[in-house]
Amino acid sequence: MRLLQKTVFFSLAIMMTMMSGPTLTLAALEAEDQAQIARVEAYLDTIKTMRADFLQIDSAGGIAEGAVYMRKPGRMRFEYKPPAQILVVADGLWLVFHDKELKETTRLPLSATPVSILLKEDVKLSGDVTVTKVEHDANTLRITIVDTDNPDEGNIVLIFSDNPLQLRQWLVTDAQGQVTSISLGKVEKNIKLKAELFTFFDSDYE
Repeated sequence: MRLLQKTVFFSLAIMMTMMSGPTLTLAALEAEDQAQIARVEAYLDTIKTMRADFLQIDSAGGIAEGAVYMRKPGRMRFEYKPPAQILVVADGLWLVFHDKELKETTRLPLSATPVSILLKEDVKLSGDVTVTKVEHDANTLRITIVDTDNPDEGNIVLIFSDNPLQLRQWLVTDAQGQVTSISLGKVEKNIKLKAELFTFFDSDYE
Protein backbone atom coordinates (compact mmCIF):
# COMPACT_ATOMS: atom_id res chain seq x y z
CA MET A 1 0.00 0.00 0.00
CA ARG A 2 2.86 2.41 0.74
CA LEU A 3 4.26 1.74 -2.76
CA LEU A 4 0.86 2.54 -4.21
CA GLN A 5 0.70 5.84 -2.30
CA LYS A 6 4.15 6.84 -3.55
CA THR A 7 3.13 5.92 -7.08
CA VAL A 8 -0.05 7.97 -6.84
CA PHE A 9 1.75 11.12 -5.68
CA PHE A 10 4.58 10.75 -8.21
CA SER A 11 2.25 10.03 -11.09
CA LEU A 12 0.00 12.97 -10.29
CA ALA A 13 2.90 15.36 -9.86
CA ILE A 14 4.58 14.52 -13.14
CA MET A 15 1.30 14.17 -15.01
CA MET A 16 0.21 17.66 -14.02
CA THR A 17 3.64 19.18 -14.50
CA MET A 18 3.67 17.97 -18.08
CA MET A 19 0.84 20.35 -18.85
CA SER A 20 3.08 23.41 -18.54
CA GLY A 21 5.50 23.08 -21.37
CA PRO A 22 8.58 22.90 -23.60
CA THR A 23 10.26 26.29 -24.05
CA LEU A 24 13.70 24.72 -24.34
CA THR A 25 12.67 22.43 -27.15
CA LEU A 26 10.83 24.66 -29.57
CA ALA A 27 14.04 25.50 -31.41
CA ALA A 28 15.21 21.87 -31.43
CA LEU A 29 11.99 20.23 -32.56
CA GLU A 30 10.93 20.08 -36.18
CA ALA A 31 8.07 22.25 -37.39
CA GLU A 32 5.87 19.16 -37.63
CA ASP A 33 6.63 18.32 -34.00
CA GLN A 34 5.70 21.84 -32.94
CA ALA A 35 2.46 21.50 -34.89
CA GLN A 36 1.63 18.31 -32.99
CA ILE A 37 2.30 20.07 -29.67
CA ALA A 38 -0.06 22.84 -30.74
CA ARG A 39 -2.69 20.19 -31.52
CA VAL A 40 -2.32 18.79 -28.01
CA GLU A 41 -2.72 22.25 -26.47
CA ALA A 42 -5.86 22.86 -28.51
CA TYR A 43 -7.25 19.44 -27.58
CA LEU A 44 -6.65 19.97 -23.87
CA ASP A 45 -8.36 23.33 -24.05
CA THR A 46 -11.52 21.62 -25.34
CA ILE A 47 -11.81 19.66 -22.09
CA LYS A 48 -13.87 21.64 -19.59
CA THR A 49 -15.06 18.60 -17.64
CA MET A 50 -14.06 14.96 -17.91
CA ARG A 51 -14.84 11.58 -16.42
CA ALA A 52 -12.83 8.41 -17.21
CA ASP A 53 -11.98 5.01 -15.81
CA PHE A 54 -8.29 4.40 -15.16
CA LEU A 55 -6.06 1.35 -14.78
CA GLN A 56 -2.73 1.86 -13.03
CA ILE A 57 0.14 -0.66 -13.22
CA ASP A 58 3.39 -0.02 -11.36
CA SER A 59 6.85 -1.40 -12.05
CA ALA A 60 6.37 -4.18 -9.48
CA GLY A 61 3.23 -5.38 -11.23
CA GLY A 62 0.87 -3.82 -8.70
CA ILE A 63 -2.52 -2.98 -10.17
CA ALA A 64 -5.05 -0.37 -9.07
CA GLU A 65 -8.09 1.04 -10.80
CA GLY A 66 -10.73 3.64 -10.32
CA ALA A 67 -12.29 6.74 -11.80
CA VAL A 68 -10.95 10.23 -12.45
CA TYR A 69 -13.08 13.36 -12.65
CA MET A 70 -12.03 16.86 -13.71
CA ARG A 71 -13.74 20.21 -13.87
CA LYS A 72 -11.94 23.40 -14.86
CA PRO A 73 -10.89 25.57 -13.25
CA GLY A 74 -9.12 23.94 -10.34
CA ARG A 75 -11.06 20.76 -9.60
CA MET A 76 -10.13 17.09 -9.93
CA ARG A 77 -10.84 13.78 -8.17
CA PHE A 78 -8.99 10.44 -8.33
CA GLU A 79 -11.17 7.78 -6.73
CA TYR A 80 -9.47 4.40 -6.30
CA LYS A 81 -11.50 1.21 -6.09
CA PRO A 82 -10.96 -1.28 -3.23
CA PRO A 83 -8.70 -2.81 -2.10
CA ALA A 84 -6.84 0.50 -2.57
CA GLN A 85 -7.88 2.95 0.15
CA ILE A 86 -6.87 6.22 -1.50
CA LEU A 87 -8.74 9.36 -2.49
CA VAL A 88 -7.22 12.45 -4.12
CA VAL A 89 -9.27 15.64 -4.46
CA ALA A 90 -8.42 19.09 -5.83
CA ASP A 91 -11.13 21.46 -4.59
CA GLY A 92 -10.02 24.70 -6.20
CA LEU A 93 -7.81 25.74 -3.29
CA TRP A 94 -6.22 22.57 -1.93
CA LEU A 95 -4.90 19.25 -3.23
CA VAL A 96 -6.08 16.70 -0.68
CA PHE A 97 -4.58 13.20 -0.40
CA HIS A 98 -6.56 10.91 1.92
CA ASP A 99 -5.54 7.43 3.08
CA LYS A 100 -8.77 5.80 4.21
CA GLU A 101 -6.96 2.84 5.78
CA LEU A 102 -4.73 4.97 8.02
CA LYS A 103 -7.26 7.81 8.33
CA GLU A 104 -4.53 10.26 7.35
CA THR A 105 -5.07 13.37 5.25
CA THR A 106 -2.43 15.56 3.61
CA ARG A 107 -3.21 18.98 2.12
CA LEU A 108 -1.10 21.13 -0.17
CA PRO A 109 -2.02 24.53 -1.63
CA LEU A 110 -3.27 23.77 -5.12
CA SER A 111 -1.46 26.82 -6.52
CA ALA A 112 1.84 25.40 -5.26
CA THR A 113 1.38 22.05 -7.01
CA PRO A 114 1.67 21.02 -10.65
CA VAL A 115 -2.02 20.05 -10.56
CA SER A 116 -2.99 23.70 -10.97
CA ILE A 117 -1.44 23.83 -14.44
CA LEU A 118 -3.67 21.10 -15.86
CA LEU A 119 -6.74 22.63 -14.29
CA LYS A 120 -6.35 26.08 -15.82
CA GLU A 121 -8.86 27.25 -18.39
CA ASP A 122 -6.12 27.88 -20.95
CA VAL A 123 -3.45 25.14 -21.12
CA LYS A 124 -0.08 26.16 -22.54
CA LEU A 125 2.69 23.63 -23.15
CA SER A 126 5.39 26.16 -22.41
CA GLY A 127 7.45 27.24 -19.47
CA ASP A 128 8.25 24.66 -16.81
CA VAL A 129 8.78 21.42 -18.74
CA THR A 130 10.57 20.35 -21.90
CA VAL A 131 9.28 18.15 -24.68
CA THR A 132 12.20 15.93 -25.67
CA LYS A 133 10.52 13.77 -28.30
CA VAL A 134 7.41 13.72 -30.47
CA GLU A 135 6.47 10.47 -32.22
CA HIS A 136 3.53 10.37 -34.60
CA ASP A 137 2.07 7.80 -36.95
CA ALA A 138 -1.34 7.30 -38.53
CA ASN A 139 -3.03 6.23 -35.31
CA THR A 140 -0.91 7.31 -32.34
CA LEU A 141 0.80 10.44 -31.01
CA ARG A 142 3.43 10.08 -28.27
CA ILE A 143 5.04 13.03 -26.51
CA THR A 144 7.94 12.59 -24.07
CA ILE A 145 8.30 15.34 -21.46
CA VAL A 146 10.77 16.15 -18.67
CA ASP A 147 10.95 18.83 -16.01
CA THR A 148 12.99 21.67 -17.49
CA ASP A 149 15.00 22.35 -14.34
CA ASN A 150 15.37 18.70 -13.30
CA PRO A 151 15.55 16.61 -16.49
CA ASP A 152 17.24 13.69 -14.71
CA GLU A 153 14.40 13.17 -12.24
CA GLY A 154 12.26 11.20 -14.67
CA ASN A 155 9.90 11.72 -17.57
CA ILE A 156 6.38 11.15 -18.73
CA VAL A 157 5.25 9.84 -22.10
CA LEU A 158 1.76 10.99 -23.06
CA ILE A 159 0.05 8.65 -25.51
CA PHE A 160 -2.87 9.84 -27.62
CA SER A 161 -4.98 7.96 -30.10
CA ASP A 162 -5.44 9.99 -33.27
CA ASN A 163 -8.26 10.73 -35.69
CA PRO A 164 -9.70 12.06 -33.45
CA LEU A 165 -7.05 13.07 -30.92
CA GLN A 166 -7.70 11.67 -27.43
CA LEU A 167 -5.50 11.07 -24.40
CA ARG A 168 -5.40 7.32 -23.75
CA GLN A 169 -2.38 6.59 -21.55
CA TRP A 170 0.67 7.98 -19.84
CA LEU A 171 3.89 6.25 -18.79
CA VAL A 172 5.74 7.76 -15.84
CA THR A 173 9.44 6.94 -15.34
CA ASP A 174 11.03 8.06 -12.06
CA ALA A 175 14.67 8.91 -11.34
CA GLN A 176 15.38 5.23 -10.57
CA GLY A 177 13.96 4.07 -13.88
CA GLN A 178 10.77 2.63 -12.39
CA VAL A 179 7.83 2.88 -14.79
CA THR A 180 4.16 3.34 -13.93
CA SER A 181 1.48 3.03 -16.60
CA ILE A 182 -1.92 4.69 -16.33
CA SER A 183 -4.49 3.90 -19.03
CA LEU A 184 -7.80 5.69 -19.53
CA GLY A 185 -11.04 4.15 -20.70
CA LYS A 186 -14.65 5.20 -21.15
CA VAL A 187 -13.61 8.85 -21.44
CA GLU A 188 -16.51 11.32 -21.31
CA LYS A 189 -15.85 15.00 -22.03
CA ASN A 190 -17.85 18.07 -21.13
CA ILE A 191 -20.51 16.35 -19.08
CA LYS A 192 -22.31 17.57 -15.98
CA LEU A 193 -20.51 16.65 -12.77
CA LYS A 194 -21.83 17.05 -9.23
CA ALA A 195 -20.09 19.76 -7.19
CA GLU A 196 -19.69 17.39 -4.23
CA LEU A 197 -17.21 15.29 -6.21
CA PHE A 198 -14.69 18.07 -5.67
CA THR A 199 -15.22 18.67 -1.96
CA PHE A 200 -13.55 16.90 0.94
CA PHE A 201 -14.57 16.99 4.59
CA ASP A 202 -12.59 15.06 7.21
CA SER A 203 -15.82 14.32 9.06
CA ASP A 204 -17.03 12.23 6.14
CA TYR A 205 -14.17 9.75 6.69
CA GLU A 206 -13.96 9.58 10.48
